[in-house]
Amino acid sequence: MGEPGEDKQKALLAAARAVFAREGYHSATVRQIAQEAGVATGTFYLYFSSKEAALLGLIEEFYRLLMASIVAARSGRAGVLEKLAASIETVVRVFAAHRDLAKIVLIHAAGAHPLFDARLAQVHGDFARLVREDLEEGVAAGLIPPLDSDTVSLAVIGSLYEVITSWLRAGVPPRLEDAVPALIRFNLRGIGAG
Repeated sequence: MGEPGEDKQKALLAAARAVFAREGYHSATVRQIAQEAGVATGTFYLYFSSKEAALLGLIEEFYRLLMASIVAARSGRAGVLEKLAASIETVVRVFAAHRDLAKIVLIHAAGAHPLFDARLAQVHGDFARLVREDLEEGVAAGLIPPLDSDTVSLAVIGSLYEVITSWLRAGVPPRLEDAVPALIRFNLRGIGAG
């Protein structure tokens, strides 16, 4: 069990998650977050300096969850193409399982504050590096033809982003997990994997 302060901070993050998902970042207030958590507004400020800090906390929480899930899914996969497919599948499944966080991170946080954009760019860069390493390993092993790994890694991530944001905004596809096979096929064909 966590320390009392840790538990309170987690409760405030859970409340922020609910309020941001429901209200959107700009409409959400610290008071609403405190009410959702069942604490006084002043208590919020003992743990977070602002609602921006709470949203950054949610971005960090989601990033840790996503990267830990990707690492776990890739472990035990011997082939580079299997690792890449596992990464694609895992990203989709994590976003599908945490729709509210996905909406906060991809829809509400993007463009809302320079700090959010900077952190999201770092997260994007970390995932792009992972994909780029897979691509370079695939080329070195002769599994895929030579390619511009920087550009292609961004294209892989772009395909995931487009499908996930379409699901968040328009409900297409109706079940995000159903897009996994098509995304894997599309990206493996796109990199020239036989």
